[in-house]
Amino acid sequence: MRDIVVPLNQTMMMTDCLTVTENIKTKGTIFYETEISVLMLMSVVINLKWTSVCIIFDKETEKEAAEFHKSLSDVDIFAVSYQMEEITSSDIDDLSDIDSTHSRNIIKFILLCRVETCEKFLHQPFDFGRKHVWRNSLLHFSRWLVGVFHRDEQNVFEGSYNITFDNIAVIHYLTSSENQQHNQTHCSNTECRWLPIETLMWRESTRRELSKVGYVHLNGSLLLQKDTTIFHDNRCDNLESFIYPNIEFGFNQRKFLMGTLPWAPFVELDDERNQYSGLTIEVIKELSHVLNFTYELKAPPDGKWGADKGNMSWNGLLGEVQRRDIDLVAAPLAINSYREQVMDFTHPYYYEHSGIAIKRPPHEHWRKLLNPLTVTVYLYIGISLPVITMLLFFFEKYNPFYRNIAGRKFVRGLHHFSDSFWYMYGALLCQGGEHVAVSSAGRTLLSCWWIFCIVIVATYSGNFVAFLTFPKEKLPFKDIEGLVEQSVYKWGTAGETIYETIFKNSELPERKKLWNGMIRFNQTDPSVLSSDPAEQIRKVEVGNYAYVADKTYIELAISHKCELSLTQSDIQPILYAFPLPETSPFVKTFSDAIISIVDSGLIQMWKMKTWPKPGPCQQLTGTEAKTIFLIDFQIAFYIITVGVVLGCFSLLCEHIKLKCGKCIEKRQQKKKENNAHGFGKPNELNNVFYSNSLYNDDDVSPMKLAIRRQVCSNARQHHVNEISAIEICDDTTEN
Repeated sequence: MRDIVVPLNQTMMMTDCLTVTENIKTKGTIFYETEISVLMLMSVVINLKWTSVCIIFDKETEKEAAEFHKSLSDVDIFAVSYQMEEITSSDIDDLSDIDSTHSRNIIKFILLCRVETCEKFLHQPFDFGRKHVWRNSLLHFSRWLVGVFHRDEQNVFEGSYNITFDNIAVIHYLTSSENQQHNQTHCSNTECRWLPIETLMWRESTRRELSKVGYVHLNGSLLLQKDTTIFHDNRCDNLESFIYPNIEFGFNQRKFLMGTLPWAPFVELDDERNQYSGLTIEVIKELSHVLNFTYELKAPPDGKWGADKGNMSWNGLLGEVQRRDIDLVAAPLAINSYREQVMDFTHPYYYEHSGIAIKRPPHEHWRKLLNPLTVTVYLYIGISLPVITMLLFFFEKYNPFYRNIAGRKFVRGLHHFSDSFWYMYGALLCQGGEHVAVSSAGRTLLSCWWIFCIVIVATYSGNFVAFLTFPKEKLPFKDIEGLVEQSVYKWGTAGETIYETIFKNSELPERKKLWNGMIRFNQTDPSVLSSDPAEQIRKVEVGNYAYVADKTYIELAISHKCELSLTQSDIQPILYAFPLPETSPFVKTFSDAIISIVDSGLIQMWKMKTWPKPGPCQQLTGTEAKTIFLIDFQIAFYIITVGVVLGCFSLLCEHIKLKCGKCIEKRQQKKKENNAHGFGKPNELNNVFYSNSLYNDDDVSPMKLAIRRQVCSNARQHHVNEISAIEICDDTTEN
């Protein structure tokens, strides 16, 4: 219960909400005095829990407006009053400070007027064109409670095509003429004391009709109904949504003008049908369904995305938003602090990343066999092999374990360095060798070496398969720092986009250097800052050019152009959102709807619908295994070829060695025969040795013994190795 102070010092009791079980219809004609009219309006305002209102009245309702203003002040409700003929658009702008929530201002208007002036005023109460964002938002974010005073029961606002405000509630007051006041009658029946509350509803096309949503009693009690059914709610928390049911219908089919530009796969234009499609368009379609609005898409006259041209004056799509030529942008535009100085952004609907596109460097297929391990690993393996071989050789050769084995040095085994080396090398190939260690020291060393070899081989094999299936590219650079430090590649980006804004205003040294390089390159090649992404991709295909752009666009280009590659470094996180004019009250409305769309998973579903199918080059960046071609395995055939060549060379060397050995042996033999001292020919010495006189063992005279000694001396001096000579010399020595 609430006490309301009304004129004539009368205090009447009002219930927050009155429950009635049957429809109430007004019977008879009742003429309402000023006090009763004010009381009924007060009842509605208080039950709606309004804390501030704007009262607008005409000349004939000035008395009612004054009484109403006074009554509001008595219950601590803030109110301002304007005469209908004197109110201006500036006065409406001043209301933005009343009951404001920054992102959404709901202004409550109380309109008191005669029927002749009400409709005319509501057609254009103030300038609410598109360029006046806040005033334009009042078409949706305002509540109008209209008290219409007229002398007959004529219908008002029926078929009012020009009234564009969404939420208008009307209470009709029949007033008496001066000559009828003395015959004024009041209905004694309780039912006839209810006065209907009607709301101007949208119907087919732009037709609007009044529909009853409730009743207000002469004592201030309220009765609600919905679709001719009495609605009962003791608390009346949702009273506003029943008196103003258009609240539940979003923007009530209001038409928004939106700017856009093609940027696959977010926005794509079908030139034949002149229709837009893509992920961003799907989001706009869903928003139009959820928020109940229509839209029209148009491209900016200059065909640009938008960049600051000085003094915070933007061109392109962003310039249209800044100048308020459009309501919002339906294109993938990124949130940026510099852009937010002249416009507002909704909650992001897509999270993007950026990268650098370059032409893929030539593959070094012959190195694939070496790619699984680094040079350092190969170096340490190469050092480990001879070192461990030497240790094994020493362990096996000088180990006391083998001291009792006779003739071991004449048997092949690990105590020979060559056998140790080939065994250790075979272990690296998981083969081993013919000989094994028997001593504990040798077995311990070999067991550890085998574990080492198994780990190395398993790691190498796994990485080798991975490198064959998913080739690893060695790019000339992988981030901005590497790009600006090299001198072979030029670089560029789409001009008048988010990247130009980022690089131009960045304080980071590498980004400053990147932007200065773009300016320098653009002086000789204007396409470096071309806003056409297709032109940028063509430049990348030519070679020695890097394109900084969204990762999604680059990945789609790479899937159809196998010669392109993408760096793995993320330059700048990109958040796509919808820009609206600065201080637009619609930001929160759109943002809440976008959050619901993102949380529902619709974005992923639309990606599957609108994203292009993977191209023939998708396997280069995908996670699926690819077919291994001959060129991928060419180094294995190179190794076989090298082995065959080395084997043939070794065989040739063996033959050459054999031939050379025979030649050397013959030459030495001939030299021995020609250089025998004391004999003209070798056969002469033989004749002496084998002559009967000297060879006769029975003759041992001193002369023959002296001759034999001389012959033996000459034979040894000239390396005569005949058996007979040796026997003679031995006999002579013994004698």
